[in-house]
Amino acid sequence: MNFKKIGLMLAVTAITMAPLLSTVNAEDNSVGLRVSAVLPENQRSNDISYFDLLVKPKDQQTLVVNVVNTTNKPQTVNTAVSAATTNVNGVVEYAPSKNKLDQSAPIDMAKIATLPKSIEIPANSSKKLEVKLTIPDKNWDGVVAGGITVTQAEATQSSSNKKTGVTIRNRYAYAIGVLLQTKQDSTVTEKLNLAKVTAGQIDARNAIISELHNTSETYLKKVSVTSKVTRVNSSKVLYEAKKSDMKVAPSSIFNYPINLKGHAFKAGRYTMDMTVKSEKSTWHFKKNFTITTKEANDLNAKDITIVHDEGFNWWWIVLIVAIILALGAYIWKRRRNQTNKN
Repeated sequence: MNFKKIGLMLAVTAITMAPLLSTVNAEDNSVGLRVSAVLPENQRSNDISYFDLLVKPKDQQTLVVNVVNTTNKPQTVNTAVSAATTNVNGVVEYAPSKNKLDQSAPIDMAKIATLPKSIEIPANSSKKLEVKLTIPDKNWDGVVAGGITVTQAEATQSSSNKKTGVTIRNRYAYAIGVLLQTKQDSTVTEKLNLAKVTAGQIDARNAIISELHNTSETYLKKVSVTSKVTRVNSSKVLYEAKKSDMKVAPSSIFNYPINLKGHAFKAGRYTMDMTVKSEKSTWHFKKNFTITTKEANDLNAKDITIVHDEGFNWWWIVLIVAIILALGAYIWKRRRNQTNKN
């Protein structure tokens, strides 16, 4: 499975760049670690490299992940299990994040898993990570999705520049997907709703955020969104956005943004008009929302792309007028003196 690469860069006083965290393909061996799933008997397909399991209510099952250290020194890795969620870019994340599940989710994968927080792998050796799953006493129609993440505890140096004194270090995370189903073959109807529209921010930039809820236990694939914002009872489009080729995790919340691209929020009542298409379904949503004066002011003050007007300084007008009057008086007096001499 291919997972999104995540970069995180922080400067430190020694002009050294702090570790970068990247989520990579579990089979990538370029950084001295190799991670692979040991597929069990209840695996639905052996043609894939992640867990896709048919489980029963009240089952207890231990998943095994083989972690190989291909370096000449011991390595410690941190481990975690999380539910699959959807980020603001319409990408499914299998690693821990702040994205949320919809309340309709039959299971939160993180709450049914038990595993050690970290393991140490000797040099040029391997170790098995065991993840115990306790399936609740219930069936569900579709799929419960999540992931097992293995993260390097220590960063590895990837490059260094002696002239600038800058060192870049990377810390890699490997994610293996886990899919759980209680029915071998089932057809799940895709369901999506627009819960609310709010003014907010993405990466300290103003955005109008539509909170879309996938209430179905299935992935929404090849998702495209066309959206526009107007004032209530107006046809003039103020903001609009189009995006395609996205994916939404089962039973997850997708906060879809329209970025204002440096524009300030203005208080008022607005209408969001949105069409969402997946591989199988089409939805049309229309919802009114309000931006208060306080919300607009607070968010505008935090937006790093807005050039903030500190207010007009009337003292400049006073100064300019005074200069003009003084200059006029000087010219008038000078001409008067010349007239008297003549």
